[in-house]
Amino acid sequence: MDDDELMMGPIGPKTKPFPNVQAILAKLEGRAAMWERVARDNKERAEDFERAAQRIREGATAVTVGRTTYYLSDDETTTRDENADEPVS
Repeated sequence: MDDDELMMGPIGPKTKPFPNVQAILAKLEGRAAMWERVARDNKERAEDFERAAQRIREGATAVTVGRTTYYLSDDETTTRDENADEPVS
């Protein structure tokens, strides 16, 4: 899938009109800033998961990332694919 396909709406590409150069620049610069924040947040989140993985390697049996606590359990039965390795139907 190329970038052109990603920009397609239900009936074709989305378009957004702007009345002048300042307006379109404000929109584009605002979007750039937003995506830069998202990238920083994602990098921090990835680092949180890596630190949690390291704590497990060091012997921890439970770690919390965000609002989720991941823990080792003796119970092998689960009601959902917690490893994300099952095919999606």
